Amino acid sequence: MPSRFKIHNSFFDKSFATDNTSDYYLCLQTGNRSVSYGIFNPDSNKYIALESFTAGHSNPDKDIHGLKNLLEEKAWLKQPFRKVFFVIDHPLSTLIPPSLFIEEEAMNYLKFNHPVAENDTALFNHLKTANIITVFGMAKTSMDEAAATWNNISFFHSTSVIIESLQINYKNKADNSTLFLNVRDGGFDLVYFKNNKLHFYNFFRYNTKEDFIYFLLTAIEELQLNPEQLKLILSGEIDKSSILYEMIYRYIRTIRFIERNEVFGYSYLLDDLMGHKQYTLFNVLQCV
Repeated sequence: MPSRFKIHNSFFDKSFATDNTSDYYLCLQTGNRSVSYGIFNPDSNKYIALESFTAGHSNPDKDIHGLKNLLEEKAWLKQPFRKVFFVIDHPLSTLIPPSLFIEEEAMNYLKFNHPVAENDTALFNHLKTANIITVFGMAKTSMDEAAATWNNISFFHSTSVIIESLQINYKNKADNSTLFLNVRDGGFDLVYFKNNKLHFYNFFRYNTKEDFIYFLLTAIEELQLNPEQLKLILSGEIDKSSILYEMIYRYIRTIRFIERNEVFGYSYLLDDLMGHKQYTLFNVLQCV
């Protein structure tokens, strides 16, 4: 049977063994068109494998088809892992201050901001460092299948990972002129910390490069940031050959890509992988 995916990256350290999965952490991420996973060895504090794929068409049920197809093609992933971290990458999330959050109302928070499918269930992550709660939707069929496959699984939204990891990694490093932009399936995250506290977050969907730069520049203006003094840090699915990078470069003087998180080790095979890509996948462990 031909593969349902187009492979982008496939790295396996020589220390990796499929019969030792119970020693490893599995980090999974599914998006509308993308699926990726990383294998982390907690004993050596090192990522020792990564594979990433795109599907030939979008998945109408967000995460279920990507997961099912991946497990069909990579049957060894069904084996027990020490821990499993499942990152859901789609726009259905909202942020709630802890003081206003009522767990039983999670679905109502979600419905207030997004169209919710009948089969969706509401989940939430409490971001302790950023002091915010992310409420997000997930297809119940997908959640049930993942939970039936791995009994020690935790679910996270990509919004949770990007906010919490940046809050941890850049505390006392980013000043009030630093803005973070993360490109992912269907849009981009914009995160701004002021005086080391989360001040602004939004996810912007766009269809054209003109939409993209309009939303970015409008947000910069609303935040009263000066493009001449702004330091924009990029992560996710963008590089210097991207048309999005070209649009940013026209308007913003100081741009750089986020550095790989050196709290974790990485197989030498990952040295050629641009450190800003797969940022959420490699940083989900900081949400625990």
